[in-house]
Amino acid sequence: MQLLRSSRWSRAIDHLLCAAAMALALAGVPAAAQAPDLMQRIAALEHDGDSRPRQAADTLAGLETATDAFSAERLELLAVRGLLLAMASEPEAAEKVAQVLDDWARTRGSADAAAAALLVRARALAQRGNLQKADALVTEALTRLPAGAAPLHRLRFLRAQGKIKDDAGRIEDAARVLHEALALADQIGAPWLRAEVRTDLAYVFYEAKQLDRAKSLNAEALEIAGNAQDYTALSRAHNTQGILLDGSGDRDGERREMQAAIADARRAGAKSDEALYMANLADFYLKSGEYKTALQLSEQVLPLVRELKDVGGETVALANIGLAHISLKNTAVGQRFVDQAIAIDEGRGSVTGVSSLLEELGQALEKTGDAPGAVAAFHRHRRLADEILQRDQQKAIVELQERFDAERRAKDLALLNRESEIKGEQLRRRDLQQRLWWLLAATFVLSLAVLLLLYRRVRRSNRALESSNHQLLVQSERDPLTGLANRRHFQAAMKQLAADGKLAGTVFLVDIDHFKRINDTHGHSAGDGVLTEIARRLRETLREQDLIVRWGGEEFLVIVRTLAPEQVEALARRMLGAMGHAPVVHEGRSIAVTGSIGYATFPIEPTLLAVSWERAINLVDTAMYLAKAHGRNRAYGVRLLQARDESQLDAITRSLETAWREGQVTLTLLEGSAVEEQAA
Repeated sequence: MQLLRSSRWSRAIDHLLCAAAMALALAGVPAAAQAPDLMQRIAALEHDGDSRPRQAADTLAGLETATDAFSAERLELLAVRGLLLAMASEPEAAEKVAQVLDDWARTRGSADAAAAALLVRARALAQRGNLQKADALVTEALTRLPAGAAPLHRLRFLRAQGKIKDDAGRIEDAARVLHEALALADQIGAPWLRAEVRTDLAYVFYEAKQLDRAKSLNAEALEIAGNAQDYTALSRAHNTQGILLDGSGDRDGERREMQAAIADARRAGAKSDEALYMANLADFYLKSGEYKTALQLSEQVLPLVRELKDVGGETVALANIGLAHISLKNTAVGQRFVDQAIAIDEGRGSVTGVSSLLEELGQALEKTGDAPGAVAAFHRHRRLADEILQRDQQKAIVELQERFDAERRAKDLALLNRESEIKGEQLRRRDLQQRLWWLLAATFVLSLAVLLLLYRRVRRSNRALESSNHQLLVQSERDPLTGLANRRHFQAAMKQLAADGKLAGTVFLVDIDHFKRINDTHGHSAGDGVLTEIARRLRETLREQDLIVRWGGEEFLVIVRTLAPEQVEALARRMLGAMGHAPVVHEGRSIAVTGSIGYATFPIEPTLLAVSWERAINLVDTAMYLAKAHGRNRAYGVRLLQARDESQLDAITRSLETAWREGQVTLTLLEGSAVEEQAA
């Protein structure tokens, strides 16, 4: 085993020799005069730091005294150490390295050092989730990087920029940057770089739903890493291959690749990668229903991530242990582990992480028959999802306003330029008046024509701007996938439908059954196809004046003007039938689809209690979860509810099923027609 590690290390050094020589060109001096052994060691530590950033950064700190001040080796060492500290989530330590590089840039006028400082800060910001500012910094860093910078140095900037753009969801930009990085990696020739850049680009193509291109690139990465026996790069390529096979529905292949990724990470001694891949495999077993295996793996992962002080990994391990216990009917034990995971995410301020955990907890409790526990978890998930959505909407509104302000400034500048042109024309006209008074009339007519022409252009520009702003407003209130109204449009509509703050009308909340299973079995593109088709069927079932909203994920909200009870039930039956009467066909595969519905008419009988639209949606949301908990493909309608004020309504909503049994609520049950599972 020791021989295997030694031989792997020697091969890595040999493969990185040419990369280190390239890095020496940073100072523009011969490699022989710049201690090539030290540059080779820095390059090798950079590769090793991919899986052990903290340890590699500490080793580099010990090497700093072996480099001369303001030398190429010192610059190389500082740049790599700063990046590794940022990757290790050590922002304060990374910032100290960036300040050293800033001082170097000021005292020596080094553009390389200035660019490296910006790169370190960009990577640290990206690690903390501030992707917009990180993208701006790394873009500025690339503009400052000298044109003659060594390929290895430029490649660091491009890989960082590609990752930041990918994390920010700018997939096309990420693909463009990583294509440039791929050309540089092939030019440098180091196998680990050639393999890992291909793996990075393969994942971007997977996100862009170009699976064939992604598989081709990752196959090249597997071959390059395998030939070099570079187990770090090989484990990452196997992990990406598992993701690609999951996207194409090959469950056996996914399991095989995940196991290979774990084995190679162990051979490389990359504990953080090993823990990550084991957590991925545990999640795979959870989704596959192999709960005991998932539990055993997660219990192995937990001490690993705690040893590494990987808080995110600890959250995943605790959650997987808890979900496995719950699925094995050890609900109380499982709940404790999930609560620990939620507490960690709450302590980190990760609202998104808590929301996802609550959703998974609700699904696990629902499968074990704990309907009250599932409803409580789903309610907490709903509140956090609303908070996340509002935060995203606020961010989108700010970005929209920034674009509007930029357009307005551009228009104002154009108007100022035109005013300057008018003033210049007036000056020329006065000069002509003094020299050629007999041409005064002609000059006046000409000036008037110019003014009229400019005025018409300004009016056309204003109309175009007004049209553009209207289109932006319409787009911001539409769901891009289904074309339905989104929550922003719904909130604007509520100002008309509930002018006094109280809702009058019938509210339906529709949820597609087993949507996560559709995504896991058929892929996310099939899930998008199901959402689009169900939206079309709902539009055909409802009237043009009825409001249909993409409420979030696989849920749709429908609001119609007040109807008679028999009309409400008939409409609920039509919607159940519209969703389940025929399978959705996607790429030649038939996908059986049903839905669960909760509904109620407001003000609600018999007390005619008027409620806000938020409370109305909470009530039908609970009714919808009862429909899911009692078998799905059905609708529960709240016909009568004995509540005299909103506090009584809230109490009944929280325990709707209990209130139903006690006679405080009258529910109408509508069952959808039986649906046969279609062959994939």
